[in-house]
Amino acid sequence: MWIKNLTVFVGSEPFSWSTAEFDTLLADNRCPPCGSQTQRTEGFVPPLNGHEQMVYAVNGFLLCHHKEIIRLLPGPVIKELLDEKVEHIQNEEGRKVGRKEKADLKEQITFELMPRAFTRSRRTAVLIDTVRKRVMVDSSAAGRAEEIVAALRRVLGTLPVAYPVANNAPYNSFSSWLKDPKLLPEGFSLGDRCELKSTRDEGSTVRFTALDLGQEEILAHLEKDMAAVRMNLCWRDALEWDVNDKLEIKRIKALDMLQENISTLESDDAVSELEALISLQGPLLREALDSLYEYFEANPS
Repeated sequence: MWIKNLTVFVGSEPFSWSTAEFDTLLADNRCPPCGSQTQRTEGFVPPLNGHEQMVYAVNGFLLCHHKEIIRLLPGPVIKELLDEKVEHIQNEEGRKVGRKEKADLKEQITFELMPRAFTRSRRTAVLIDTVRKRVMVDSSAAGRAEEIVAALRRVLGTLPVAYPVANNAPYNSFSSWLKDPKLLPEGFSLGDRCELKSTRDEGSTVRFTALDLGQEEILAHLEKDMAAVRMNLCWRDALEWDVNDKLEIKRIKALDMLQENISTLESDDAVSELEALISLQGPLLREALDSLYEYFEANPS
């Protein structure tokens, strides 16, 4: 387990359920198989294959996994068969096929093809920080993260969480950091990537990768009505991530020092290895988010 992206939701009330209660609720809401006439199904699954445990709890963190199964039935395939049927009726019966009949034909084609359609599944890790009342979904897509939080709400009955919103515009701070790295939140340093966008022309964007972010070229762009909207930051020489002007976290990567520690965790005991990874990454994410949110005075929207 390694959390690679973070869409974070912050709670307005303490999470009152116990680990045992949470495990039981998730077990009662497992992801069912995708039936031959089912287009999508979703639910929760054990984080480790071959194990029944639905939740792993370590030092105030709870890890669970959500799974979605989708039956893939491409629209162009349905359209091609529908056009063929419509053409056949028009040629054989010499009449025009109306809108309602077309809809019925499309439904019939979909019904016939559905059992033969391939399925695609995806698992998403959810790390819950019960100390900071944060639900951290390992997804870079806000829509996907919201679906998973909605599934947790159905399981728990209630889950009062929302996106953290900065009290001041992040892009102003990002630009200030590039000009003077001493202004960065405590524990952070500049990485080697950033994205600048024009404050006048929405279509004008410049991306810098694998570059010293203090270069004159970048600073010159900032003087020409551009602002930083995405920054690559390092946290205490342990991990790095990209953060955008919505405070979404992407591309979380372990730096060399931390990577060495991760390598030593490899074990034949899958449970011990998973719990060790949670205890290693969880506190780092907690501390880094603490610093970032304190800097921006970020609170649930």
